[in-house]
Amino acid sequence: MEWRCTWCGKPHEENDPPCDNCGHNKFERAVEQVPPAETDGPTDPVWVCTECGRQHTKNSPPCKRCGNVELEQRQPDWDDLDELGGTSYRDVLEPRYVAGYAIAAVLGITLVLAYAGVVTLPGMGRPPVPDDVAGAGDQVGDLSIADVEAAYVEQSNERREAAGVDPLTDDADLTWYAAYVNKRTVQNATGDGPGPSREDMLRVREYCENPVVDRYTVFSTGPVEDFDSEASLAGTLLDSWDQRDATLVESQTRIGVDVHVAPNDRVFVTVAVC
Repeated sequence: MEWRCTWCGKPHEENDPPCDNCGHNKFERAVEQVPPAETDGPTDPVWVCTECGRQHTKNSPPCKRCGNVELEQRQPDWDDLDELGGTSYRDVLEPRYVAGYAIAAVLGITLVLAYAGVVTLPGMGRPPVPDDVAGAGDQVGDLSIADVEAAYVEQSNERREAAGVDPLTDDADLTWYAAYVNKRTVQNATGDGPGPSREDMLRVREYCENPVVDRYTVFSTGPVEDFDSEASLAGTLLDSWDQRDATLVESQTRIGVDVHVAPNDRVFVTVAVC
């Protein structure tokens, strides 16, 4: 009498586990199946894939043919007898499954390393930029603050071009850093919260070794919204920066700027250059 694996159904000559197909450690005596015409009673049911119809001896998804995870119990179709068999561990090691396992493993390892501080993921571990800040950080009258910041960078690059130095590019990390430090500075100045801590200020060193960071305030002689353009306001802010010549350093390539108009037309600016 032959033996078969209780997991995948592979026949074996002897009761000598483990199975050389799936590694399962239990065999059972194999019973030879014959067509219904040769039996006196009902035959053992099989498990059929609801997607492709492949028959399996056990309810052991996924389907060996299509990977569907739903099998239902039916009487066997003897025309498909040659396909009867369980799903083994080898069956799930198809390329699509292997690729999924690999991606999941890489993501898992990356997250563990990030939480351990070995690697840094973009945005991971950053405090949110405060949004409850007095004044305006998006729009003042008809002036877009984002356009003011863009004009500030553009005019800084015009100075660099005149000095024969390559232009600076907006950097997402430095822009986040400048916004966080600037908003916290405004909160502190208006009595709505503490200013950035020493740890906050030193965070810029995660992005470069020799950064130039400056925070300064410009007191407008009139309503800020009366400036005729974003470029005009940006020029006034840039001219008021005591360290504006720092942007001419040839080795620096990136910049982040945040502008915030506080009450009483005080304009707070934070610039970070790497």
